[in-house]
Amino acid sequence: MNRPEFQSCIPRRLKGSAGRRPSNLLPALLLLSRERRPDALLLGEWCRLLDDIADQPGSASAVRKAVLEAWLEALSPGSEERLPVDFLAMIRRRNLDRHLLQEIVRGMLMDTENGGRVRIGDEEGLELYCSRVASAVGRVSAAIFGARGETAERYADHLGIALQLTNILRDVAEDASMDRIYLPGEDLERFGVSEEEILGGKDSPRMTHLLNHQAERADSWFAKAELAWSEMTPNQKRIMRPARMMSAVYRELLLAMHRDRYDVFARRYRVSNLRKLALLLRVITARS
Repeated sequence: MNRPEFQSCIPRRLKGSAGRRPSNLLPALLLLSRERRPDALLLGEWCRLLDDIADQPGSASAVRKAVLEAWLEALSPGSEERLPVDFLAMIRRRNLDRHLLQEIVRGMLMDTENGGRVRIGDEEGLELYCSRVASAVGRVSAAIFGARGETAERYADHLGIALQLTNILRDVAEDASMDRIYLPGEDLERFGVSEEEILGGKDSPRMTHLLNHQAERADSWFAKAELAWSEMTPNQKRIMRPARMMSAVYRELLLAMHRDRYDVFARRYRVSNLRKLALLLRVITARS
C-alpha cells in the first residue's frame, strides 16, 4: 500500500505538525536539561503524530496504513531525505537507532490491520505490541536523555511495557468504541468474558477479575523495572529521572483504578496537576 503519493503526507518540518502533546510527558521533561528538552519534545510530537494517523476518524484503515508505511520507508537506509528536516537533524544529533524508530511505526501499524479492528490473541502478542509502541519509545528517549548502557535500556524496556499495560487498562472503553480490544483473547476465555461484553461496556464480577489480571500484569512489569532501576548507577538514575516521573504518574493511575475496582467503563482516570507536582517534587528529592 506504500504508494509514492503518500510520501507527501510526511511534513517538511515535524515541529508543530501534531495538534497536541501528551499531558503526562510535560512534567517529566522539566527534569531534563535545556539542551535536551527540545529533542524530547520533538520525539513526543512525532509519536503523537503517528498515533493520530493510526486513530484518525473517518479515514480508511488502508489510507492510514499507507501513510504509516511511508514513514517506515523514510526511516530506511537511503531514504532519509524524505524525513522532516528537524527530525532528521535530531536523529543524527543524538545518534538514534533507526531500527527502534521503525519498531515504533510497526507498532502503530498493528492498529491498522484487519480494517482497524484490533484483537490480540495471547500474552506474547500483547508484549510485542507494547514493546513496539512503548519500550522502543523508552529506549529512544533514554538515548535522547543521554543514558546509555544495558541496565538503562532494560529499565526503559520494562517500564515501557508497564506504562502501556496501564494505558490499555485505563482505555478499555475508549478502545472498545473503535472496535479495539487489547486484552488478550486467551484472558477473555479464561475469565469467561465475551468480546461483546467489552464492546458494550458491560460490567460484571467476571469483568472485574479480568481487569484485575491486567493490573497484576502491569504491576509485574513495574516490579521488573524497579529491579533494573536498583542496578543502575547514580548517574544513570539522575539522567533517567524523566522516566522515573512517568513511572510515578502511571503507578498513581494504576493504584486509583485498583481502588475503584477498575471502574473504567464509567470514568476516565487522570492524575491531577497538583498531584503531578507532588510526584515531581518526590522524584527531584529522591536519593535513589
